[in-house]
Amino acid sequence: MLRRNAIASLLATGAWTKKVAWTKGIDRYFEGAHGTSVLVDRKTRRLMAAHAPELAGGSAVPPGSTLKPLVLNALLERGLVRADDAFPCPGDLRLGGRSFACSHPPLGAPVTVRTAIAYSCNCFAAHYASRFRAGELTRVLERWGLGSLTGWFGEHEGAGRVWDAPPQLQALGEDGVLVTTASLAMAYCRLASRAAPAVLAGMADAVSFGTAQRARVTGLKVAGKTGSARTPAGVYLAWFAGFTDGAVVTVMLQGRSGGADAAPIAGRILEAHWKGRL
Repeated sequence: MLRRNAIASLLATGAWTKKVAWTKGIDRYFEGAHGTSVLVDRKTRRLMAAHAPELAGGSAVPPGSTLKPLVLNALLERGLVRADDAFPCPGDLRLGGRSFACSHPPLGAPVTVRTAIAYSCNCFAAHYASRFRAGELTRVLERWGLGSLTGWFGEHEGAGRVWDAPPQLQALGEDGVLVTTASLAMAYCRLASRAAPAVLAGMADAVSFGTAQRARVTGLKVAGKTGSARTPAGVYLAWFAGFTDGAVVTVMLQGRSGGADAAPIAGRILEAHWKGRL
């Protein structure tokens, strides 16, 4: 779905050939990587810049683990998990005949909401997601706006999609949800304004020492979450979604690792915005 020739084909369509102001110098931070990004003002939710807007607003793909902060925040709000609940991660996880084994090293202590986000613990997220009633997580994701239009890209914008699926897979962003880079950014705008302390701390930890370390910007507080996914066509995607006090950014590109591939781009974009270059 996002192979290089597919990107070239999409860029060539008449609907998106006009150069738009949204690019605003953001393209340089991709350094040749194939993907897309949006940068949004955190307070006003105004689109400030976009790389490859035809993809940002028009391509719906699996979001992977970028959903975990949204899902865990909803679990906390509903009292289905507490911030201090501790879960010994078994490491191995199989869902629907597929392996979703945790990639983090042994942590030496039971996992909490905070550390589950920092280290992207699949076992923790899947275990507590099973507490949602049938269809409840679908409604949660719809309320975050993941299946809605943002209005940032006019008549050519497409929406994500949310449907009922096993909640464990849905919580990992592997089934029951497709998002655009734009709709995920809008969801993170909402998250930034209402994140539970444990969720916010976990996202800050992810950037400080967890999966998103390469999004760090010296002197700037960055909170975020990485993700990795594979499209039905077999294309590997790398994600980063996060925010500072002033901006929200999402990055999606072809790659195997959100931490290695998407997070550095996000860091460069956030640093440029902070320093007034965007």
